[in-house]
Formats: sequence, C-alpha cells, structure tokens
Amino acid sequence: MLAQRRSVLDTVLDNANSLKRRLGKTDTAKLDEYFQGIRDIETRLSKDEQWIGVPQPKAPLPEPKPGLEGREEIKLMYDIMVAAMQADSTRVMTYRQPVHTLLTSLDIKVHPHDMSHYHTTLGEKLDASQRRDLAQSELLAGFLDKLKATKEADGSRLFDNLALAYGSNIRTGHELTNCPTILSGGGAGIKLGQNIVAPKDTPLCNAWLTLLHGIGVNAERHGDSTGVLKEIVA
Repeated sequence: MLAQRRSVLDTVLDNANSLKRRLGKTDTAKLDEYFQGIRDIETRLSKDEQWIGVPQPKAPLPEPKPGLEGREEIKLMYDIMVAAMQADSTRVMTYRQPVHTLLTSLDIKVHPHDMSHYHTTLGEKLDASQRRDLAQSELLAGFLDKLKATKEADGSRLFDNLALAYGSNIRTGHELTNCPTILSGGGAGIKLGQNIVAPKDTPLCNAWLTLLHGIGVNAERHGDSTGVLKEIVA
C-alpha cells in the first residue's frame, strides 16, 4: 500500500512539473503550495516506511472485558493510556470522562449539568458535586501513581517524561474564570506540588503556551495567550 501511494505521488509530481513550465507567476505560486502539500505527504509516508518489519510491542495489560461503566471504566481508560505510552503507540492523548455513568456508579441522582448550579453552602447539588470531585481526584491520583511506578527503558519513570493537564472548561454555573486546572508530569519543566495563583485576568492559554514551550514546541501563541506563565516554570 505504501509503494502504491508513493507511485501515485510520483505520477502526480511528474504531471505537475510538466504543467508548471506553462504557468504564469500567480499560478506557479499556487502550484508551489500544492507541491508543499505533496512533500508533507511524502514525509509521512517515509515515517510509515520506517515501521515496516518492526514488530509491534504487546500492550502490557490483558484485553478488557465489555460492560464496564463509571469509576471502573475510567480506571480502565487510564490503564489503556499508560499502556499506549509504554508501547509508544501515540505521543498525544485527550480523554473526556463519562461523568454521567460515573455519577450512576456513585449512586448520585443529580443530573451532571444541574450539579454545578448550586448557590448555597448546603444542598443536594453541592453534596453531589463534592462526591464527584472526590471520586475524580482519587482516580486521578491512582493514574499519577501508576505513571510514577512505570519505568522507561532508561530507568526513568514514565511520569518524568510527559506533560499532563487535568481540569474543566467551566467552574460553578457557567463561569469561565478561575477554571480548576491541574498540571503535572516532569516532561515540560514546570513546578510540581504547588498551588500557584496567577495574576488576575491571566488567560488559561498562557499555561498551555508554557507547556508547549516546555515540551519543545516553540509556538508564538496559543488561543488568546499573552505570553508564557512564568509562575509555573521550574
């Protein structure tokens, strides 16, 4: 399949080079953009070819059984994420937890959306929110412990070689300020084990930009960032 794709690319490039000799300046510039896209595809094909004949590592966990929900489903997903990193199957992962089934497994009857709309210090919604937060915190702690216990080939911990962000896009109600955010992992050069309060009106995207720089992505900006968040740099 890789050989066939490369053959198609070769044909396309031959035809495009023939066409280029008959184009004007504007059309030539447009064709150059097309050539850049072809080069990007060739780069990806070259990376795929490097894996030909290389045995794929086996995942270090048994095949999961169907039917898990809530807390057990989240634990399983965390195990799969660790296994994927161990097997070098991916370098980037995102995970949105199944909050509805988590609440069901905790015997919480409050709807996931409704529980954030509490306006007093007491009540069913606040109690449900606290129980959910406790369960999610325990699950996250277990995930972090497993990352720390997992050894890399060079003897370092998997935890030392990754950047992890955990949080929510909103807080109580529909507020977008002071969103709860946990940053962890030793791969981005950030401070660990501290509660850092950023200056008022600091965009959360400043934290994302700082993580990008920490892992070697020299982006100029991210979203509405105004610069790196120096307070979290180790």
